[in-house]
Amino acid sequence: MRNKFVAMIVFFAMLFSIVPAPAFADVLEKSFPDVSATGYIVADVESGTVLFGKNADVQAAPADLVKIMTAILAIESGNLDTEITVKNLPNLDGMNAVTVHLVKGERYTMRSLVEVMLVASANDAAYVVAEGVAGSADKFVTLMNSKAKELGMSNTEFKNPHGQDAEGQLTTAADMAKLASHAMKSDTFRAMVKTQQVNWKGVSYEKPLANTNQLFSIMSDATGVQSGHTAAAKYTLIGSAKKDNRELVGVILGASDSSIYQNMRNILNYGFEHTKVVPVIQKDTLQTVLQFDEQHKVRVVAGENYSVILPSNNASIVSYQMVLDNAERPIKKNTQVGALEVLLDGSEIYQVPLIALEDARKPINWVFVAAVVLSLVYIASIISRSITMMQKERRKKSAVQSRTQSNVQNTASGSKNYDRLMTSIEHPTQVKTSSMQKKTLTSSRDRQNHQTPKQ
Repeated sequence: MRNKFVAMIVFFAMLFSIVPAPAFADVLEKSFPDVSATGYIVADVESGTVLFGKNADVQAAPADLVKIMTAILAIESGNLDTEITVKNLPNLDGMNAVTVHLVKGERYTMRSLVEVMLVASANDAAYVVAEGVAGSADKFVTLMNSKAKELGMSNTEFKNPHGQDAEGQLTTAADMAKLASHAMKSDTFRAMVKTQQVNWKGVSYEKPLANTNQLFSIMSDATGVQSGHTAAAKYTLIGSAKKDNRELVGVILGASDSSIYQNMRNILNYGFEHTKVVPVIQKDTLQTVLQFDEQHKVRVVAGENYSVILPSNNASIVSYQMVLDNAERPIKKNTQVGALEVLLDGSEIYQVPLIALEDARKPINWVFVAAVVLSLVYIASIISRSITMMQKERRKKSAVQSRTQSNVQNTASGSKNYDRLMTSIEHPTQVKTSSMQKKTLTSSRDRQNHQTPKQ
């Protein structure tokens, strides 16, 4: 019992150790640019590793950055080529909101509305997209907040699909970096946010519309993402850039003016220059082969890519070691059999899952099978004998009951016959008495005595 308890503790310890280790600190903890804003952050797009930032978890209004969530939900719905009829439109009067002057009854593909929403920041297009995806703006907001939780955006609350100021609509730079990194993994989204101009041809409005993200005009390596501006949010911006096959994303919230674009360029460039990527393992690379016999072997590969991001002047040693926790049969294909423990200067910082590429069934123990079969035969014979004995007992009881019933019936029948016989025979006493009476009445003495005296 004690051994089982210890085994359970070891199993759960290994199970939870497979969860990727969280980043305990930013890559750069000092000596990075200072930005005049509510909060900002720079992160690696592929891994999500935070390079540096300030007040990254302080909440602020997001403005048009909300449209990134609206766009990714529309793209992931798979209905970009569906035509949508404009039904309801938000009341944007007095908000100084950008629109493409949509009119009720007009029809557009969802793709064209998403594109003009991202490139030109069209608020009415965002509203119509929301209704096209979920049926109503309120239902769509529910989807937005659900997706935020899925992405780990724990400090974000959406109130509308377009980003205009609304009470309680708040986010953080860290949360928006997670959203942007997720969105940039979509080729469709990536192509849209990099489009420099949309030639909009609406029913009542036709005009070439330039991309509102001015980062493209000052940074040749820029790849996205979205800019925003409202009275409550001030200036907001998510920018991304790619150099040497490495992409970074930056988020700035609550900046006071349009210098936000220069600041974005500065912090992205600083991230590229002061950090480096150390590749550790590549997905699907063979790590070991589990050989059970000549016919049965299982190849084990790395389950994901993993790299360590370090300060450029860091001379730490990165290594890894293999730990197998399921090297015995049975093994199922595409299941985890262990992990590669990534070590930085000897301390574990991450675990890469190890995946089996083949099945390995447990060998058949023929001695055990034979023992089971013999046991079943023996049990079956015992059951058969028991059934036979029970059947004999039932037949014996049935025969006894039959004889008993027959005797009872015979006894009852004899009694009835006897009664009938006795009632049919005249009683001898009665016969004798009658005869004596007749003789007495006919004697001479009696005749004399019975003669009536003469008067």
